[in-house]
Amino acid sequence: MRGGSAKSFSFVVHDRSLIKSKLMPTLVDSEEEREDSEDIKDPLPEKLMNSVKEILLSDLVVCSIAYILTFAITSSTVFLSLKPFVTIVLYALAGTVGFVTHYLIPQLRKHHPWLWISHPVLKSNEYSQYEPRDNAQLMWFERLYVGLLCFEKYVVYPAIILSALTNDGFSLSHRKKLGIHCDVLLMTVAGMKLLRASFCNPSFQFVTLVFTIVFFEFDCSRASETFLLDFFIMSIVFHKLNDLLHKLNFIMVYMAPWQIAWGSAFHAFAQPFAVPHSAMLLLQTFITTLFYTPLSPFLGSAIFITSYPRPVKFWERNYNTKRIDNSNSRLVSQVDKETGCDDNNLNSIFYEYLTRSLQHSLCGDLMLGRWGNYSSGDCFILASDYLNAFVHLIEIGNGLVTFQLRGLEFRGTYCQQREVEAITEGVEEDDSCCCCEPGHLPHVLSCNAAFNLRWLAWEVTTTKYLLEGYSISENNAATMLQVYDLRKLLITYYLKSIIYYLIQSLKLQTWIKDPSITKALVSYTKWHHIERDPAVFSVKIDEDYVHCLQGVTRASFCNIYLEWIQYCANKLEKPVDCDEDSHLVTLCYALSVLGRRSLGTASHNMSNR
Repeated sequence: MRGGSAKSFSFVVHDRSLIKSKLMPTLVDSEEEREDSEDIKDPLPEKLMNSVKEILLSDLVVCSIAYILTFAITSSTVFLSLKPFVTIVLYALAGTVGFVTHYLIPQLRKHHPWLWISHPVLKSNEYSQYEPRDNAQLMWFERLYVGLLCFEKYVVYPAIILSALTNDGFSLSHRKKLGIHCDVLLMTVAGMKLLRASFCNPSFQFVTLVFTIVFFEFDCSRASETFLLDFFIMSIVFHKLNDLLHKLNFIMVYMAPWQIAWGSAFHAFAQPFAVPHSAMLLLQTFITTLFYTPLSPFLGSAIFITSYPRPVKFWERNYNTKRIDNSNSRLVSQVDKETGCDDNNLNSIFYEYLTRSLQHSLCGDLMLGRWGNYSSGDCFILASDYLNAFVHLIEIGNGLVTFQLRGLEFRGTYCQQREVEAITEGVEEDDSCCCCEPGHLPHVLSCNAAFNLRWLAWEVTTTKYLLEGYSISENNAATMLQVYDLRKLLITYYLKSIIYYLIQSLKLQTWIKDPSITKALVSYTKWHHIERDPAVFSVKIDEDYVHCLQGVTRASFCNIYLEWIQYCANKLEKPVDCDEDSHLVTLCYALSVLGRRSLGTASHNMSNR
């Protein structure tokens, strides 16, 4: 990701080219129209409703169990009778689990662990694959990460806060400082705040806990009130210090003299004039950290200005995409140019598809640690060979993520091309050290490579992140109907589209079990059945054409399209038989023949006009 608190990662898009054919409307009954409207309705609201219901039922059970356990523990005197021993064990357990979960494992999974090692120590199954085609496999360290994370969120920190509430409540009952009502209110607010932070953003809780213990036990023990208030205040202070550190890091990286090559001529001109204002810049950084305001470079130069305070989600505009087709565009625009093929429309379609894909996988991938450590407000860049996607994590909840996807373009600018090159360029082969090239140790970066990685405003988290998408190929229709190779490609995608929409249809089981359809397709079940029609089938445009038989057979069709049929069938929730002798393959074979005959008839009629 690019920015002061930058993290970034690249991803490999799973290519799936689908060409959806638009059929002429037919006269159907009202029931069939209702079924068709149900086929094209948005499935997201129903999925969200089911997800909310499952979460509410799960929370009801978990909260009931937590209420019983909390009441049983607080009714006993386990925290008071074993006060020094229990608290020390809980603090040590939280520090150890937090160090392993939020520091050691994420560092070992990074693309360059500690910015010294040239490759990840804990590699995913897809790391060595060039173009992975299957879904990402769950690794053993991901299971360990989730187990430690759940143990930390649901056992360790609730026990620490419950112990602090018991001990601090007992001590406040003997010495009231601000009054009983004020003391109880402060303890309640602090306990709820820390519990929420432990559930929603546990990445830095162990560091805050360690700093709280070290500072108030050894450095300023006289300033200590109660552990809950100390922990609560230190969480706020540590959050501000972390923000200050990120801003100072970005300023140093942005203004470094060797970064002039990344900037413009104005950047090099303004940088010397910004040196006398370093004290003012430092004061600006403190003010922006205190009031949580952005600090932005002025015209891309080394001079920074302070913006106005804003929440994490500050975009006022509505960025919902709109799809343009023949139904919502003027006739004159359809005559002048082909509707729906401009860059903005292609961007909006890919926006929508990629957003839906992230809605299904983002929260789970975050909990598996595939994006590294994260918090609210973090921004990531998904980068492939041709595309950039900007993902902003707006809100992080316990099993809930709100995000926004922005900045995706099919025909990017030169700046975007440089960004992709900077993110994807490898530094593993760099052997230089200062002005020499002595090489480097095995599996370790060279001195220059390690130095350059530390002076970047972003960091590569992973290079193989699988996200379901598709690729778009734009070709001239006139050329496609004249060149045999492109016609063969058109026929292949055309048949794959027929197979895909056949399998995705809700009437698939009805068609397979219909006796009249089965009887009509008896000839297509025979392996020696040959479709011979020189006007339709040709060795130049049909991949399943058998030259010695002068036609298309079921065996040749299965040899080309059986893998695609099985892939589409495996995506169904209800399993369906899809082997070579199944009724599904027979129906796909018959429809492929029908589709090619219809396409041949249409092209013949167009040529006779």
